[in-house]
Amino acid sequence: MKQRILSAILLLAYVFVLIKVLVFKDLALIKIGQLRLNFGGTQEGPANLIPFKTILYYLKGNNGLLIAGINIIGNIIALIPLGFFVPLVLKHKNWKRSFLLALMAGFSIELTQVALHIGIFDIDDVILNGLGVIIGFGLFKLYTGLPFKVKSLLSIISFVIVTLLVSIYTVAHFNKIELPISIENSMGANMPPNVQPNSATQCCDLCGGTGGTGQIIAVGNNSITIKRRDGVEQTIKLTKQTTIKTSAGPATSADLKTGDRVTVIIDETETASVVLVCDANI
Repeated sequence: MKQRILSAILLLAYVFVLIKVLVFKDLALIKIGQLRLNFGGTQEGPANLIPFKTILYYLKGNNGLLIAGINIIGNIIALIPLGFFVPLVLKHKNWKRSFLLALMAGFSIELTQVALHIGIFDIDDVILNGLGVIIGFGLFKLYTGLPFKVKSLLSIISFVIVTLLVSIYTVAHFNKIELPISIENSMGANMPPNVQPNSATQCCDLCGGTGGTGQIIAVGNNSITIKRRDGVEQTIKLTKQTTIKTSAGPATSADLKTGDRVTVIIDETETASVVLVCDANI
């Protein structure tokens, strides 16, 4: 009974975080050293109804293997706890119900994002999220077959890991001490750490001295072509929802010109959600 109550508490906490982060994308930016991972903002565009289209796009390394790993593995891992905790709480223990839960969870997340205009429906996300639920249920089946002492040890280890992760998140979020990992809220998500949204001075390099993602080599009506630092030329679409900033403040696509170095944040359709123009004088 105690285990079921604890599992219910953990499930509720997990669902809250899942909705906040994965559905509403309220976790905008994670910075690990010089690496900046953006999870926030809204996306607009056509739905992907072709299975494995987005997955194959990432596996081909179009946005880099790191981004591919984060998007593919991240979408799977994010739903594993759901597949594990739900049967612990509701006592359903068959694959058929878990498969139904996987479909419901995946479609619910995607359709909610579309309804609230904060994401694009992608059938591949449904597949990956559903796979995570199935893996979670598989782990549950393995867990229930273990001896009592082993399950007790695993419960203690899980509690320690969860406590550690919550502590790291809290410290990183509120910047209580300097860590190689930090988390920025949605207001500052589109700016590097050394730029404050309400700063009176706009002198800073929005690219943080990195030189940006690449250099613009062509400007179209609704797109730019950049030569990335790895030498690859990439055409990036711009929409009305694309946020464009320079060191002087907000800008428009008309302000972008050949030769500008920029940092861009794009989605799987190569549409930019953010374009930051680097300061050439820094």
